[in-house]
Amino acid sequence: MTQEQEQLILDRVRKLSPERLQEVLDFIEFLQQRERQQHWVGFDEWAMNLAKERGFQHLTEENVAQIVKVHRRRARS
Repeated sequence: MTQEQEQLILDRVRKLSPERLQEVLDFIEFLQQRERQQHWVGFDEWAMNLAKERGFQHLTEENVAQIVKVHRRRARS
């Protein structure tokens, strides 16, 4: 975000009524939550692909520990 965009947003927000400010805050929270969910969707896709590559139906904590252990052994070699 540029400084100009930030200033424009601040100028417009300052002119809003308290009710509209609450709506803006709610919308910002919605956007942040959606962004977090998209991050987890990407992580889930990565984990599923990793599981397939390693021959697991789905990853458990034990599977992850095993993958990390193998990776660390390879890194040391």
